[in-house]
Amino acid sequence: MLRALACLGFAFLLGAVPSWALDPNKGLTQYSRTVWTQEHGLPQDTIRAISQTTDGYLWLGTDEGLARFDGYDFVIFNKDRGDLPSNSITALEAGKDGSLWIGTSSGLTHYRDKQFHTYTTKDGLPDDNIISLFVDHAGTVWAVAGVDLAQFDGKKFTTMVSGKDLPLNTVRTVYEDRHQALWIAGFGGVLKREAGKFVTVIDGATLAGDAVNRVADDEHDNLWIAGTGGLLERFPDGRLRKFDEHDGLPDLFLRSMLLDRDGNVWAGTNNGLARLKGDRFTTLSGPGGRFQDQVRILFEDRDGDLWVGANDGLSRLSDDIFTVYSKSEGLPSDDPTTVYQDRSGRIWVGFHDSGLMLFSADGYKVFTPRDGFPANEVFSIRDNQNGDLLLGTRDGLIRMHGMQFTTYRPPDPLKRESVYDSLEDSKGGVWIAAPGGLEKLEGNKVQVVIPGGPLLINAFVTLCEARDGALWAGTYGKGLWRLKGDEKRQFTTADGLSSDQIRSVREDRDGTLWISTFGGGLNAYRNGKFTSFTARDGLLSDNISDVADDGESLWLSTTRGISRISKRQLRDFEAHKIRMLEPLNYGVADGLRSAQCAPGFPIPGGGRRTSDGRLWFPTSRGLAMIDPQARRHTLQPPMIHLVDAMADGEAVDLSRPARLGPGTDRIQIRYTAIHLSGPERVQYWHKLEGFDTDWVRAGNRRVINYNSLGHGKYRFLVRAELPGGPSTEKAYEFELLPQFYETTWFRALCVLAVMGAAWGIYQLRLRQIRYRFALVLEERTRLAREIHDTLAQGFVGIASQLDAVSMAMPNDNSRARQFLDLARKMARHSLTEARRAVLDLRASVLEGRDLAAALNSGAQMWSAGSGVQVEVDVDGVHRSLPEDMEQHLLRIAQEAVTNVLKHAGASKIWVKLHLEARKLYLRIADNGHGFEQQDAFSAQGGHFGLIGMRERAERLGGELRLASHPGEGTQVEVTVPLP
Repeated sequence: MLRALACLGFAFLLGAVPSWALDPNKGLTQYSRTVWTQEHGLPQDTIRAISQTTDGYLWLGTDEGLARFDGYDFVIFNKDRGDLPSNSITALEAGKDGSLWIGTSSGLTHYRDKQFHTYTTKDGLPDDNIISLFVDHAGTVWAVAGVDLAQFDGKKFTTMVSGKDLPLNTVRTVYEDRHQALWIAGFGGVLKREAGKFVTVIDGATLAGDAVNRVADDEHDNLWIAGTGGLLERFPDGRLRKFDEHDGLPDLFLRSMLLDRDGNVWAGTNNGLARLKGDRFTTLSGPGGRFQDQVRILFEDRDGDLWVGANDGLSRLSDDIFTVYSKSEGLPSDDPTTVYQDRSGRIWVGFHDSGLMLFSADGYKVFTPRDGFPANEVFSIRDNQNGDLLLGTRDGLIRMHGMQFTTYRPPDPLKRESVYDSLEDSKGGVWIAAPGGLEKLEGNKVQVVIPGGPLLINAFVTLCEARDGALWAGTYGKGLWRLKGDEKRQFTTADGLSSDQIRSVREDRDGTLWISTFGGGLNAYRNGKFTSFTARDGLLSDNISDVADDGESLWLSTTRGISRISKRQLRDFEAHKIRMLEPLNYGVADGLRSAQCAPGFPIPGGGRRTSDGRLWFPTSRGLAMIDPQARRHTLQPPMIHLVDAMADGEAVDLSRPARLGPGTDRIQIRYTAIHLSGPERVQYWHKLEGFDTDWVRAGNRRVINYNSLGHGKYRFLVRAELPGGPSTEKAYEFELLPQFYETTWFRALCVLAVMGAAWGIYQLRLRQIRYRFALVLEERTRLAREIHDTLAQGFVGIASQLDAVSMAMPNDNSRARQFLDLARKMARHSLTEARRAVLDLRASVLEGRDLAAALNSGAQMWSAGSGVQVEVDVDGVHRSLPEDMEQHLLRIAQEAVTNVLKHAGASKIWVKLHLEARKLYLRIADNGHGFEQQDAFSAQGGHFGLIGMRERAERLGGELRLASHPGEGTQVEVTVPLP
C-alpha cells in the first residue's frame, strides 16, 4: 500500500498526463462506481449480456427478461408481454442499422422499430439455445447456437457444424479484429477465417483442454484469449504469454474480457474484476467494494465507461474529471483540511486527525505526534522566505525547519492555543490569526495587535497580504480588518460586505480581493468598493470556504460542492450585462466522494492551485484533484428521445404529427436524454412554439404538462445539454382541433346569423316606423282636410261676404270703411295661414310624390288667389333623393315663394330645380321691387325666413346664396351636394 501511495505521489508531481476514458494511470478505486440491482428496477440481478444500440440505449440481458436503460429508468421486455420467446437472455448484439439482436434459450429475436421477430430452428437455426452473437462490419449476423455456428445474411441461415465444418469441439465466441478478420473460438482451439474458410491458429493441445470464452486484439495486433484456464496473449510472431493467479488474477476462470479504447485489459473472472497494469493484474477493492461474485460480461459504452454485469447486479466504472485520494489510495486519513505547495514545489497536506503529509519526487512522508510532530490537527500551511513551514495547528504556530519543530503559543488568557492561519509579510513580519485576536510574532514572543475577545465570533481565521503591502485579516463573525502602516480599519456589512463571517481572503493578479464568506457568498473588493455575489444571483451556495484562482476562473469550495465561474462573467454581472450567474457546478456525479468541500469551523478552507495548473480541494471524504488543462475524451452529445405523450390520459403516437380532438385539455410529454456516464448532469430546456415566447429551463425534470391550450398548431422543442458541453434538440408537432364553435365556418355562420337578425330587426323596425308614419300621415291628412273643408272654407265665405259689403258701401274714408278694410285683410290673412297649415300637414311627407311633382303642386297651392304667375322648371339627371333632403328643399322653396308673395310685389316667380351627378341646384327668382340685402340674414332686420332657409341648406351640407337689388327683383339659389 505504501508503494502504491508513493507511485501516486510521483503521478502528482511529474506533470499533467492526458486523460482517457478510463485513465490507466488511476487506481481502480479512483474510478467512480455506480451499482444497480433489482431494487433499482432491474428484472433480476444476474446480468448475462450488455449492448448499446445506436440510439444510445443500454440493453441488459438477465434471467428474467430484457431491460432497456436510459440512465434513469429500466423498461422491461419479457415473455409475458409477448415480446420474447423466453425470459432467459443469453446474448445481445446491436446492429449497425439501429436494431438489436437478442439471444435467448428459445431462439434468436430481432428488435427493430419497436417490433420483435423471433427465429428458431424452424427458420434454419441449428439450435434454439443461443450462446453468443456478433454482427460484423458488413452487417452479417453470426450466432453460436448450441455448439454450432450460424450465419444469417438477412434472408437465410447457413450452419457450420462443429467437428465437421469447423475443427472445433464446440463454438463459444465470435470476434472480428481491427482488420475485419473473423475469429471463432471455443473448446478445441482458436480459428481465423481466411479465404472464406476457418483455419486453426491455436489448437486444443496448446490450450491444454481449456475452453475459450472471449477473444480480442489490441493496437499492436496482439491477440488476447480469455478462457477457463486464465488469459493468453498471442504476439504477431506466434509467441504466447500466459497470465494466471501468480500474475494477480483473482481466479483462472475468465467468463469475459475487454480491451477498452485506451488499451486497458479487463478480466471478468469467477472471483471478481481485475485490470492489467504493466505485468500484473489488480483487483477492485475499497469504498466501492470488491466484485466478489462472477463477472459475466464486460462492455464499454460510447462514452468510454465500463459496464460490468455480474451475478450481483450491474455496475458502471467511470473516469470522472475529479480524482480523489483517500485512505483507499494510501492517505493517512479521509479528512484533509488544507493543501499547500511551497517555494520548492513540494506539496503538503494537512489533516484533521493525522498531522502533516508531504508529497515529493522521492515519495511521501507523514508527520504525526508519533514522528515527533507537535500536533495532530493542522489548520493552515504557509512557508517563509527561508523555506521554513509555518503551520497553524490546534497546538499553536509551528515553525518547521527541516526536521526541527518550534512551537509558538498565543498569549490567550483563556488558554486557547489554536492558530488558524499565519503568514510572513514582505517585510519579514510573521502574523498569526487566532481566537485571541490578530497577533504578530516578535522574536520568540507573540504580541496581540487587535484583541479578539472571549467569544469565537471575534476569532481571526484568515490572512492575506495585498500587493500594496496592506494586511487583510478576516474574522469568524466580526468582518474584515485592513492594516497598513499605523492605519487600522474594520469593514463589516455596514460597509458593503454581504456577511461578517469571513472564511478566506485571496488577491488575484489584477489586484482584486476575493473574500469568501459563510452566509453571504462571494465578495469582490476593488477600487474601494465591495460587490457581492450570492446564491440568489446564481451561485451554488452562500457558504464558501475558499477561492482558488486559475487566472481566468475562480473555483469556489462550498458546502454543496465545487463551483467554477469565470471572472468575465462576474464582471458582466457586476456591470448589469447579464441577469444571472451560470457557474459550472461539480459534485458526486463528477467524481467527488462528498459534496462537502467546506471544512468546518474554524478551518479557512484550503483549495489551492499548484504550479502545474492542477487544483486541489480538501473534502470530507478525501483530497480531490482536477487538472483543467488535461486532454479529455470528447463528450458525446446526449441523445434525446421523446418517451411518450398523453392527451387527456390517452396515448399519443409520436411517430407522426398528432391531431388531437376538440376539447383536449391536458397534454403530458415525457422525454429523456441518454448520457449514461452522468444522466444527473444533463440539463433540459423546453419550448412550445405557439405558446411559449422563450425557452423554459426545466433542470433535471423530464416531463412537461400543458393544460387548457387553445386550438391551433404547436411545435414542442426540448433541448438537452451538458454543462460546458454539447447539446441536442428534439421536436414534435401536434395540432389541437377546435370545437365546432371555434371553427371559422361556425364564426362565419354566426356573423351571417347576426347580420340576418340585424337585417330582420331593421326591417321589422322599419315596418313599424312606416306603419306609425302612415298613421301620422293619415291623421295629418284628415286634419288638413278638416281645416280645408271647415276653417278655410269659412274664411273664404267671410272674405266673400266682406267683399260684398265693401262693394255695397260708398268708397269714402269713413271710420266704418276703415274697419271693413281691416276685417277684409284679416280674413284674407287668416285664409292664407289656413292654407299654409294645410300645406304643412300635407307636405311633410310630400304625399308620396317626388320633389319635382311636389314643387309643381306646391307652387300652385302657395300662389292660389294671389294673381302672381309661378313657373316651375325641372331638368338634369333624374334620380331619387333622400326624403329628408326633399322635405328641406320643399320648405326652402315654400318659404321663398311665400316671401315673394308677401313682400316683393312681383307679378311672376320662377322656380328652377337642376340635378347633376354630384350636385343639386334650386333657384327661386322674381321680378319684384327687390331690396337691400345688407342685413338680409340679420335677426335684427326681422328676416327670420331667410335665416331659416340658410339653416336648412347648411343642414344638408350645402349653401344658400341671395342676390337682390332695389328695382331688380330677388334671386335665392341653394346648392346641395348629392350622396
